[in-house]
Amino acid sequence: MSHHKDPRTSSCIYPEVAESWIRSRNCKVNPYMESLGFYLNPKDFSALMKEKKRLIETTSAYIKNFIPLLTASDYLMCLTDEHGVILLVEGSEKEIESFAKIDVRPSVILSEELVGTTAHALCIHHRKPVQLIGPYNYCIVLQDNISSATPILDESGDVIGTLVVVQMLAKKDLQDMQSHSLGWVISMGYAIENLLKTKKQNYSLRIMNGILEATLSLVDQGIVTVNKEGQINHINKEGAKIFGIPPHDVTGRDFRELMKPEQILLVAQVLQGGKPVQDFETTIAHEQTERQFFMNVKPVLDGQEEVPKGAVIRFVRTEKVDRLIAHRGGARAMYTFEDIIGTSPALERAMKVAKHVGKRPYNILLNGESGTGKELFAQAIHNLYRSEGPFVAINCASMPRNLIESELFGYEAGAFTGAERKGRPGKIELANGGTLFLDEIGDMPIEIQPVLLRVLEDKRVMRLGSNSYIPVDFRVVAATSKNLYQMVQEKSFREDLYFRLSIFKIPIAPLRDRGDDIILLAKHFIEEISRKIKCKVPEISPEAYKKIVEYSWPGNVRQLENAMVYAVNMAQDGMIKISHLPDELIYNYAPNNINKHLLSIRELEKMAIKDAMAYTRNNTMEMARILGLGRTTLYRKLKEYDIKFE
Repeated sequence: MSHHKDPRTSSCIYPEVAESWIRSRNCKVNPYMESLGFYLNPKDFSALMKEKKRLIETTSAYIKNFIPLLTASDYLMCLTDEHGVILLVEGSEKEIESFAKIDVRPSVILSEELVGTTAHALCIHHRKPVQLIGPYNYCIVLQDNISSATPILDESGDVIGTLVVVQMLAKKDLQDMQSHSLGWVISMGYAIENLLKTKKQNYSLRIMNGILEATLSLVDQGIVTVNKEGQINHINKEGAKIFGIPPHDVTGRDFRELMKPEQILLVAQVLQGGKPVQDFETTIAHEQTERQFFMNVKPVLDGQEEVPKGAVIRFVRTEKVDRLIAHRGGARAMYTFEDIIGTSPALERAMKVAKHVGKRPYNILLNGESGTGKELFAQAIHNLYRSEGPFVAINCASMPRNLIESELFGYEAGAFTGAERKGRPGKIELANGGTLFLDEIGDMPIEIQPVLLRVLEDKRVMRLGSNSYIPVDFRVVAATSKNLYQMVQEKSFREDLYFRLSIFKIPIAPLRDRGDDIILLAKHFIEEISRKIKCKVPEISPEAYKKIVEYSWPGNVRQLENAMVYAVNMAQDGMIKISHLPDELIYNYAPNNINKHLLSIRELEKMAIKDAMAYTRNNTMEMARILGLGRTTLYRKLKEYDIKFE
């Protein structure tokens, strides 16, 4: 929008949202406003409250049945009229305070004409339920929440208000909220409409209980509510499934009959002191299998007494949280085979095999020189088979030997000096349900290899300092620039692990063997770099073209990309000339043939360091290995030659 582009042409934006953005812009809504403080004047708001008294009272009475669930889940619930004026706000105190900072409170007008695109504005406009992820809101201050809204209709079918459920995006149970909050708010809106149509108390109660039961049954977390004496008031279907008991056999029983001693202690502390418990990691055994859960316990307070009236207990599978953490931490595959550029026979052969075997759950070994795009292939393979799961990458060459075991397998609290207080899941746990990419697998320490082999065979992992196994399900894509079979012969890599990883081997050709792909990639990088730095795309002079094609590219695609970054930034008058190329292209030297360029030892050493810097992308450990220097010596020479990392 800021670049005067029509959002309706974007595949990333729903048409309804794009149309709303255009209406918002035409209304001159400021998307960068820091608060939404358009208040209805007190006299008009008082009149509106009287007009909407029946709607407000009915909704308020109904919502109060869900206050424990709203508080336990940190949700905010709003009621608006048909023009977007907020009439009622309920939820956890933390969420109410958070949204009050941007003036989301009763009497504030949140119409599309004043604050732009919102879930309830779209809901009013289209007369249907809407779920809106934060960035689709027109105003930036609303981009960190997810909203689900449903219209409330009168008997004539006219919109008389909306009901909205809101939660901040930065919550561990975001995926859960997306899956059930829209269904929840639709059910509640329907229930409120029915409550407005009838004054019969028993019918109202039946509707509320049915909706609550339906809502809790949709939640794929175990939820147990208990009174202050510890008797179970309710358990949802998922909770009953976790404990392996029928739901109808639980109501009225003491919660201590179901739970382990440490779980009982936590609930008792909450019932006595009122202080909630967050993310306590525990296990529950069922059908001879132990599963890990995060246990959360929140007290139910009536606002007048400090002693809790009961508690809401939630059990969330740790693998779901791990998957969300992995996604939000960047553990996801961004690329597909459509993103791999090239038409050479060598590349097409590799892609054909990868596409064929990538759809199957077998382990894959990618073999190729550094910089050939092995991780790009790994991500594309992941997106063929388990695109919804996490993609977790670990570089075995750059990981210190004393850390690789804890990084792979995780550790329990107190497993070693410096361990995190709550322990930490390993990369294998985080890859559960997805793909574990082991880059430079040839550099994995020999003593770690049998432990990894056991995990691959048994599909379960044990954290350091633990004595229990955690079941895992993942596919391994390994990559190496070494000859693993030769390493097996030399006894520096385990033979059984090699055969376990290399069910399918895919060679990735070096750039020098890919013919016309060199110039195809060079032009692609030039266009991408020019777009990023907002400059005109330069042409390539015939002389520079010849140099690019004839150079051996020992650093492969990665080196080519870096070279084009340099060339585009050095180019003038819209033309890349030879003088705009890096020195290694101009003089046609590389780490393996640097003696072809006659320079002083000092000049050669300086060039070799710069070349290694570009080749490794400033990885000092890899630079030192390539140059045959100790890291201390390398740092000294960097200072001596005044070479700085870019």
